[in-house]
Amino acid sequence: MLFGLFGRKKKKNADKRPKTTRQSSESTSKPSKPLGKLFDESGHWGTAELPQVPQEEQASLIDFDLLVASQIDETQAAKAQQLCKKLPDPHPVQSKLASGLDTSKELVETLAADPGLTATVLRTVNSAAFALTSPISSVQHAVNYLGVSFVRSLVSQAATANQTKDCSEAQKTALQRVWISTAVASAFASLLGQNAGHSRPSVLATKALFFNLGDLGLILGEDGTDAWYTEGMTVMDRVKAQQQGCGLNSSIVGSTLARNWGLPEEIERAIANSLLPLAKAPGQLALKDDELKDTVLLYLAGRIGDRVAYRGLRDLSEFNLEAAEEPGTHFLKGHLEASDQKLVLQLLSDTAFRKKFNRLLASLAI
Repeated sequence: MLFGLFGRKKKKNADKRPKTTRQSSESTSKPSKPLGKLFDESGHWGTAELPQVPQEEQASLIDFDLLVASQIDETQAAKAQQLCKKLPDPHPVQSKLASGLDTSKELVETLAADPGLTATVLRTVNSAAFALTSPISSVQHAVNYLGVSFVRSLVSQAATANQTKDCSEAQKTALQRVWISTAVASAFASLLGQNAGHSRPSVLATKALFFNLGDLGLILGEDGTDAWYTEGMTVMDRVKAQQQGCGLNSSIVGSTLARNWGLPEEIERAIANSLLPLAKAPGQLALKDDELKDTVLLYLAGRIGDRVAYRGLRDLSEFNLEAAEEPGTHFLKGHLEASDQKLVLQLLSDTAFRKKFNRLLASLAI
C-alpha cells in the first residue's frame, strides 16, 4: 500500500544518512565533467567558491561524475534494455496518464471503464493509512478530497501493482518510498506551477509523475538494488550507488523505459534531464527556455518528494536548499536564479505557500 510506511513510522532523524563508496573512475562511458571543473569553466562557481560545507561533502560534490544517456556505450545501453525487458508491459492507463487525464472529468471517466483499477484506488484511499473519518465512496469523491494530481498518482501506482505482486518485502519497501516521493513531487509540481504562473502546471505534474520511472526499473530488474532506497538516502547517495552498482542511473533507465513504453517524447526527455541539476553548475545546463525551466522545477519537486519519503519532511519551512547534509540541492538556488525563476525562491519562503503544501501533506495522511 502506498503509504504503509507512514502507518508504522514517525518523523525520521534527518542526520541518518548511509555513507556510499566513492564512484569508480573506471567506467567505460564518457561521463560529464566533475563539478569542480564545470564550475571553474562556468565563470559562476570556482572550486574555491564552493559553499561552506563539511570537507567530506565538498569532496563528494567536486569528484562526482554523472552518466548521461548520450554518452553511454553499447554495453551500457544493452544493460538498460535488459533491465527494462524484465518489467511486464505497462497497463494501458499509463499511456493515458502520460498524455492527459489532468481534469476531474477525464480521470473519472477513464476509471469508470476499469472497475478493477477503481476498486484498487478506493481500497487505498479508504485504508488505515489515510485515517478518514468517513469512507470515500467514489472516484469523484476521492478527487474532491485529495485533488486530481494525487489521485493520478494513486492510479499510476495501482496500474503497476501487478508488476510488484511477487516482490520481496525489501523491494516493496523500496517501491513504497519511490511511490511516496513520486506522489508528493507530482502534487508539489502542480501546486508550484499554479502559484508560480507556469503556463502548463498539469503537464509539469505529469512529468513529475513519471520522473522516478527508472527507479522502478532498477528495483524490479536488478537484485539487491533495494539497498539504494533505504531511509535517509539522498539523491547523491542513490545515483552514486546506481552508477557503481550497474554502470547506469535512474535517468538513463527511466528514459529508456519511457521510450520502450511509447510515452510522449516530452516525458522521455524530462526523465533523461532529471539528474542534470545535480551535476551541472548554474548556467551550464545546455537546455533552452521552457525545457530549462521545467528541468529545474522538476528537480526541485523531486527533492521535495525525496525529503518527505526518505527523511520525513512534514513542514516546508524545514526544507533548506543549501543544507550541508544535502549535496544534491547545494546549487539548486543558483539554477533557479539562472533560469529566471526567482519567484519560486520567494514561494519557498512564503508562509501562505508553505501552509498550502503542509495542508497537502496532511490531506495525504503523511
